[in-house]
Amino acid sequence: MRHIAPQRARKPFRLRKATIVSGVAVAAIALAACGAGIAASAAGGLLPPAVAPVTLHTPTAAPDRIVLTPTEAPATSQNVSWRTSTAVTAPKVQLGTPSIAPVEGGATVDATSQTMKTDLGYEIEYHSATLTDLKPGTTYNYRVGDGETWSEWLEFRTATAEASDFSFIIQGDGQNDVKSYVSRSYRAAYEARPYAQAVLHVGDLIDTETADAEWGDWFAAAGYANAYMNVLASPGNHEYYPGPDLTDYWRAQFEYPKNGPAGALYSENVYRTDYQGVRFIMLDSNLQDPASMAAQTAWLEQQLADNPNAWTVVQFHHPVFSVTSGRDNSTVRNAWMPLLEKYDVDLVLQGHDHAYGRGNLFANEKDLPAGASADTAQTGPVYLITNAGPKNYVPDPLEANNWVANDAHLRKMTRDLQFFQTVDVTDGEMHVESWTLDGTLNDAFTITKSNGSKLVTDETTARASGPGSTRGSINAPTIPAPAVPGAEPTPQPTPSPTPTPTMPPTTTTPPTAEPTTPPVTPTPTPTVPPTTPPVTPTPTPTVAPTTPPVTPTPTPGPTVPPTTGPTVPPTTGPSATPAPTTPPATQAPSTTPAPVPTAAITLSRSAVELGGSLVVAGTGYQPGEEVNIVLHSTPVVLAEVRADDTGALRAGIIVPADTAIGEHRLVVTGADTGRTAEAPLTVVRSAEALPGTGFAGTPLALAALLALGGGGAALVIARRRRLSRQAASE
Repeated sequence: MRHIAPQRARKPFRLRKATIVSGVAVAAIALAACGAGIAASAAGGLLPPAVAPVTLHTPTAAPDRIVLTPTEAPATSQNVSWRTSTAVTAPKVQLGTPSIAPVEGGATVDATSQTMKTDLGYEIEYHSATLTDLKPGTTYNYRVGDGETWSEWLEFRTATAEASDFSFIIQGDGQNDVKSYVSRSYRAAYEARPYAQAVLHVGDLIDTETADAEWGDWFAAAGYANAYMNVLASPGNHEYYPGPDLTDYWRAQFEYPKNGPAGALYSENVYRTDYQGVRFIMLDSNLQDPASMAAQTAWLEQQLADNPNAWTVVQFHHPVFSVTSGRDNSTVRNAWMPLLEKYDVDLVLQGHDHAYGRGNLFANEKDLPAGASADTAQTGPVYLITNAGPKNYVPDPLEANNWVANDAHLRKMTRDLQFFQTVDVTDGEMHVESWTLDGTLNDAFTITKSNGSKLVTDETTARASGPGSTRGSINAPTIPAPAVPGAEPTPQPTPSPTPTPTMPPTTTTPPTAEPTTPPVTPTPTPTVPPTTPPVTPTPTPTVAPTTPPVTPTPTPGPTVPPTTGPTVPPTTGPSATPAPTTPPATQAPSTTPAPVPTAAITLSRSAVELGGSLVVAGTGYQPGEEVNIVLHSTPVVLAEVRADDTGALRAGIIVPADTAIGEHRLVVTGADTGRTAEAPLTVVRSAEALPGTGFAGTPLALAALLALGGGGAALVIARRRRLSRQAASE
């Protein structure tokens, strides 16, 4: 057994701090910034910490934040990483003998380390080791430590050498209040498939990439599950926020295969691993400049063209087709969708939109096998977007959205809830279920393959279990035989009477009975039968289980008033149908929404030179709402700020020096409400060509303008964060 040291020189951790300034302080900060832009954001979260984060997260010699990540050859090797204080100087992994008796220590493998300074003032040490020469399909006990201080004994199982049955889990964005709320999604999924071999995270694991407390909460939310199953993650935009680069935590705490495109920019954020007949491909959709997209696209085609596996899963953060109103990731769609369709990828996993959506191209609903209907079946890739956290965005209507505009069918859309997904891979079949946290089936479908033919079929009932439900052969579930495409329009076995895959709180009564609803909801769950056996064998038609606006019929749900729901993330779980939008539950189509403030923005100038500055003022947003300021037509995120307690915002931005000369639009969108306002902006070559605005465009002038107009209110000046990034060496 040997240890493979990481093939890179670790770069020093860069400490970046968010800055929130008031009117009179802006000028001084702008002078100190020397024109570089001022980073700003408050760490995400709905609740203030009860205990100082430094008290909770200061490391010791005892290992914590233990995580398994896959190698390129998971049948014979395994990566493991963990954190300690800098007092640990001889980190190592010890393998134990697989035994029903108390574990005895065996061989030890030395680890490599990286010291990082945190935003909380203390230093931490991250350790990583790669265990090699392992036996395929074998369970190993292991622990991490320094020879004196050890973790508890944990275990992992290597992949089999050949394709074989297994389960994995899919988690959407966590981002906010991860320990408080997202833990429910992580743990419910683990209860559903406790012996799943992997969990996939589609990005935005946390809100602020430099926040050690947020990373600590992320690990705490998952508990010991991260130390038992492989974590496959793709970076989201918040792993780059406030940026501009990918968080240093990524490569320190996640040891991923270094088999992506050439260059340090893609090391461990773009990678591939093959696991028991499934090829998992992870991309970084934050890198949208032409060079980065070209490099990833060429690499993606190589991985798809030379793929010996029966199944393919591709994952990245920004959706090909957006569920959330006002969003459109055309750069990602134009670059990657042709390859996803050409090579008939099975699952395309995405996040970012803080809602659930699943669908396919309309073109893949033609020429179906005999007996299959386009109403419930398709061929080709399945595009799936999901959300694990309490933060929710407003989706577009089913009949008029980014999917339809791009010739795609949004088959299922659910809003204002937290979800997790289980995937069971068996011979000839991949079965996917999406669940809400009260044990209600949100969505299900099955992909079957036989004799070169493939069919994706919608399902309405859950399965009692999957390969990852039990340990080894103990009480092993009976897996349905895969249906032959074309033979049956619905290849689903008879429904199991007690599908208990996700009963986090074992709903004997409405779990934790919605503390925010005084009357205890006598009958607030019209979509759930009055009997409440565990899980819901029948309450899972295609009606979006807990989301009034999301019934699969395209008319009733989409017109739900867009302001009731995204503002109450904490109430998204305990009740069988928390229905954040319950007011219009009876006759939604005829309900007139309450008046919604109209968002509006004004610019301090209508034209700006390359690298110049201006001030954006806006009104009509939700108090405290995160607001994104984006330069179009090629989207460039210039700032992410928060509205004040009146729903107004005022932010200074800098136009990137490489922006195209000509007419542009500045689009300002509320993340929670989806309210969007825009204004035209002309970008010119030099200041001399600007109309007389009395504004010089320097950071000092920008600061002065903000200070004069700030009225004493707190102002957030955000450093612009480009979606496109230039290659940089470590």
